[in-house]
Order: sequence, then C-alpha cells, then structure tokens
Amino acid sequence: MPRILVADDDKVMLGLLKTLMEMEGNEVVAVTRPEDIVPAAQAQKPALILMDYHLAGGDSISALRVLKGDAALKDIPVLVTSGMDRALECQKAGAEGFILKPFRPNELLDRISAMITPIQ
Repeated sequence: MPRILVADDDKVMLGLLKTLMEMEGNEVVAVTRPEDIVPAAQAQKPALILMDYHLAGGDSISALRVLKGDAALKDIPVLVTSGMDRALECQKAGAEGFILKPFRPNELLDRISAMITPIQ
C-alpha cells in the first residue's frame, strides 16, 4: 500500500483527499503547514507528496526546494495543486507534476497512479 503525504490547510479538501486516497488503497499522512512537509517526508518516506501551493503561513515552494535538494528525499515525486496556474514555477522548483484546481477526482488519481507506478 503506497504511502502518500498530503499537504493542504483546507480541512474540507484535506478530508476529501484523504478519503479519496484511502479508497484507492493508499495510506495517507496529512500535514497542514509548509514547515511540516519536510520533517513528515523524512519520517514517513512517502511514495508521493501531494501538496497545495498555498498553505497557511506561506507557500509550499520553499519546502519543495528543500525536498529536491535533499539527497534522501529528492527522488520522491511531488504533485502540486493550486487554484492559480503555477505550473512553470513549480516545475522550476523541482515538482514532477502540477494540477490546476478544480480537478476531477479521476484526473487526480490518474496523475498520482502514473507518478507512483514507476517506483513501486
């Protein structure tokens, strides 16, 4: 069962994402603050990180840069979500994927499946 780290500060969205991921047989670890992303990734070693661009206290791009600069974490695929098109910025920071909100659940699951499958 793949472990997915989900970073989102919207409690409703976090609940929906957690339910959706668990229905697909994934284990979900959730964080709500950008400063919690890297420590959670170090502790949990997820198969994928799904993070919202805008989190309480700032954006998640600085955490993304730290992840991609860490030899032990850099190979974990990161999929960033946002209501604004930040795809180029996220790609430059090292994200393997970007998905614009609102997205359909199947669209998200397909992207996650494509990103996790090669490393299982």
